[in-house]
Amino acid sequence: MIALKRNLKELLQFLAGRGRTNANCWGVDLFFCNCQGWEGDWGDLELPEQLHDVLAKMGEALHDTVGTPDMAENFGCLPEQLLEALEANPLT
Repeated sequence: MIALKRNLKELLQFLAGRGRTNANCWGVDLFFCNCQGWEGDWGDLELPEQLHDVLAKMGEALHDTVGTPDMAENFGCLPEQLLEALEANPLT
């Protein structure tokens, strides 16, 4: 789980910084949105609820980050918000 958190952190830092493009945010959103069937798999991995929530939110309104950032912010789906939620996770 530590490797998963580290890689998610790197991805969200990229999306919050130089990788903040419409294409990148849509691509990540679509990946997690299309993988809604994975939700059962995430549960099978016994991920902490907080980490599961970050993964789920990445498939909600992350795609609005560039075009309608107020919408993404309203749903807590800006890369910075997701990164903050990930950092609040007790894993090291």
